[in-house]
Amino acid sequence: MTKFATYLHPHTCYTSQQRDRASFVGYSFPYFSKVRQNLAKLLQNYPTLPIKKAQYSDYLRVHTEDYLKTLALMALNQPVNQLPKLSGECQNLEYCLPGYLYGLGGMLEAIDWMKKGSLERAYCFSLPGHHAYANSGHGYCLLNPLAAAARYAQTQGFDKILIIDWDIHHGDGTQSIFSNDKSVYCISIHSAVDIYMAKASDLKLGTTTVGDAIGHCNIPILIQSFPLEVLASEGLTGKFYHGEESFEIFSEALSKIPGKPDLILIFSGYDSHKDDCGENITNWTNSDFERLTKVVLDLAKKVSCPVLSSHGGGYNLSVTLSAAVSHVEVLANY
Repeated sequence: MTKFATYLHPHTCYTSQQRDRASFVGYSFPYFSKVRQNLAKLLQNYPTLPIKKAQYSDYLRVHTEDYLKTLALMALNQPVNQLPKLSGECQNLEYCLPGYLYGLGGMLEAIDWMKKGSLERAYCFSLPGHHAYANSGHGYCLLNPLAAAARYAQTQGFDKILIIDWDIHHGDGTQSIFSNDKSVYCISIHSAVDIYMAKASDLKLGTTTVGDAIGHCNIPILIQSFPLEVLASEGLTGKFYHGEESFEIFSEALSKIPGKPDLILIFSGYDSHKDDCGENITNWTNSDFERLTKVVLDLAKKVSCPVLSSHGGGYNLSVTLSAAVSHVEVLANY
């Protein structure tokens, strides 16, 4: 058995349009492409999974047919009846559909190897997806590869899936796709009061109240000095935590998951680092990402299930790369 392998092929950043012809905004495709390129160099000594391209039908497990057809028409510069609901950060990401297919393909390949018992853990790069809903997207997330991988895994006999998301932003799209689904359990650690999420989504979705109501676990983290009465006035209810409590609460959440997972999937975002968006919120360092990884792997060892980690957010390039390497080193060797 191969204990660990990566999937960081340039195919995960293929486009259907020449890059200089498509305008992207903010930390969009060009930035993630740069992250992938650097990660591939930093992690080149690890075993690599072969290139695999998913099918559009693989995304139909979590996205509507109308949504996928519309994105495909947009990518071909064809007229559409109605534009889908997409935030500004998703501008021209439809030209990245080939990359989304290869990104998901790597996860499917990892799952196939895990099914055969020839792989224990994997780190796969794909364009991000945890803000992508069944028929909409925001926050640089057009499609949801990790959610599609979870559904594929279930067709391969991994019936119970645990999805862990420690990106600083709430995994609202993933939570929505698996709302009230007892076969997939989502744990999201995120900023409780996030300016971006307040504008693009709904902060209530990331509360413990909503998480409990739809069968998932949210761990919203507050800045230490944030006045709780403001939350109540905005209709944000439930429990809120501070950064120094995050590991204890996360460990407790892992100990209370409903049932034994057959597969653990991680959306490994590094924007929760103290030198990125996590300043004064999670305040995590590289050693904290190592600690998070070990806690998850302890559970995986206890229940004897494989772990697939997918690259998430992170917007300070050097910090993202060093945090990712810290995570991968534990994933590969612990």
